[in-house]
Order: sequence, then structure tokens, then C-alpha cells
Amino acid sequence: MGIKKSHALVVIDPQNDFCDRKGSLYVEGAEEDIERLARHVREDGQRYSDIFVSLDSHDVMAIFHPQFWQDSHGTNPTPFTAVTEDDYNRGKWRASSDRFGRYAEKMFSVMARKNIPSLIIWPEHCVVSTWGHNIADTLQDALAVWRDVSGGPVRYIFKGENPYTEQFSIFEGLDDSWPDTAFNRELYSRLAGASAATFAGEALSHCVEASATSYIKRCGGIPDGQEVFILSDCSSPVTGFDRKASEERLDALGVNFIDSAGLADAF
Repeated sequence: MGIKKSHALVVIDPQNDFCDRKGSLYVEGAEEDIERLARHVREDGQRYSDIFVSLDSHDVMAIFHPQFWQDSHGTNPTPFTAVTEDDYNRGKWRASSDRFGRYAEKMFSVMARKNIPSLIIWPEHCVVSTWGHNIADTLQDALAVWRDVSGGPVRYIFKGENPYTEQFSIFEGLDDSWPDTAFNRELYSRLAGASAATFAGEALSHCVEASATSYIKRCGGIPDGQEVFILSDCSSPVTGFDRKASEERLDALGVNFIDSAGLADAF
């Protein structure tokens, strides 16, 4: 790939629904994460040649939202219900519309191949055009500063728009057979050409881990000559998920955990 001189910052889903205590799927600690990340971008953003920001982007009627499902009485599942293929086959949960049944079956087929035991039903979150979909103000302000100083654009990545599959990774959906959820090779190539790629944002246990894992595993490892970082003080797990487990899995892939101050000193 030649000599690499650029450093890309990849901010995962820094949106109100995750990062504000009033958000529908608030990640404990995310408010402080985003404050630290915003300060880092304002004070040390000149170290980055490129900044990418992903936006979780959903419709209310999505396979991981309550309205997609109902029981025999027409009641939707409560958030954080785990729906299994067995639940579906026994009629405990069914698609709220007959025309959605084939999408549920396709999703369960993919999950079975990937040894994923259940589909988690999340609270409605990051619905396009709502307050929860917006980037947290403090980071938005910091990105504006970086844009003005660098003269370059912030590049936005929209993920999760396909309502028939879960998607944590910015690179691909859980069901990657759809044209809009297949592995994003253009994004991969942009990042792979940098001397370093640094990930931050929410949530460490889900979209951050999944994105870094896709990036490294789908193309045979970390690109030659590149370092991959996660800002440890700018990313938190969903409550109930083990931070250490995510860190250990990512460490095994060659990811370096470093806090934002340490990264600024390193470059």
C-alpha cells in the first residue's frame, strides 16, 4: 500500500439515544465518554487526517424493535426481551404482519449459522429524524472546530437502515446478504490506507467491538504497517455486558487500548 502517513479517527454512534441520560438506550458512562472525546477532538484533532462518524439509523418498524413482534394476544415484547427461533416456531412471538414472517425466518437462519442464540429486542432508538438520532451537541461542536481547522469534511457512515437485520458493525450487517449490508469495502479501503486507525464511541460491547472485529478479521488481519487503537476512556459497554471480555477479545486481534491523553502523547 506504500508509505502510510495518515491517522483516521472512527467515532461509532455518538448519538443522543446512547449518550444522553434522556436517551432511550443510554449507555452508562457514555455522557462522560463523549465529553472526553469532544475535548480530545478540540485539543488534539489536528493529529487526525480524517474523521469518520457512524450514525445508527433505524425505522420504528425494525426486526430488533418491539413493533415488529407480537404474541398471540397482539402484545409487543418489552425492550430487552430475547426472542429465539424456538419462540418463533412455537408461536410465542410472531411477526406483527404476515408479510414480515419471511424476514424473521431469514434472520433466524443467519443467526443459527453464526451460533447466535437469540435476537435482543431493543427499545426504539436512533429513529431517523428524531432527537435521539442526532449527534451529541458537545461532539458536534468539536467536529465543527476540527472541520474549520483541518479544512476537510467529516465523513458520515449510516448503518442499520435495513429493517430486516441487526447491524452492529459499521462495515456489515449480521445478515450480510443484502446489498446494503454487505461488507463495505470502500470504507475498509479508506481506513486500511492509514498509518493508524483509532476507534471510539458507543457501545464498546456491541457496535465498537463489532466494527473493529469486522475491520480486522474480514480481510485477514490488521493491514500491514498499521496500528489500531480504541480510546479506552471514550467508550463504555451496555449495562450488563462485560467490558473486560470485550477488551480481551479485541486485544487478541491486536487492538491497542489507550486513553485519549495517552494517544495524544503517542503521536
